[in-house]
Amino acid sequence: MSCNDDEVDCAEVLDRVYVFFDHELDDRALTYDEIKAHLDDCQPCLSTYDIERVIREALARACGCDHAPDDLRLKIRARIEEVRVQMTRTP
Repeated sequence: MSCNDDEVDCAEVLDRVYVFFDHELDDRALTYDEIKAHLDDCQPCLSTYDIERVIREALARACGCDHAPDDLRLKIRARIEEVRVQMTRTP
């Protein structure tokens, strides 16, 4: 996926969308403002972001105010990363 933004890679933006949602970005990668600006300017990334946002909001409504324990959250994020790696390796 690509867009007109030569400074920010779409794959990197989409890879970090979950930590972007949670405002848990670290200093080793794109800043919140850089990701937000990219999403505002890149229709393919914005579409993917919106799908993720809608799914997340539906889950939040279904689960109420319950928060996942930290260890479960880490396991889920690790599994998501494993699936992403598998998807990038699959032709």
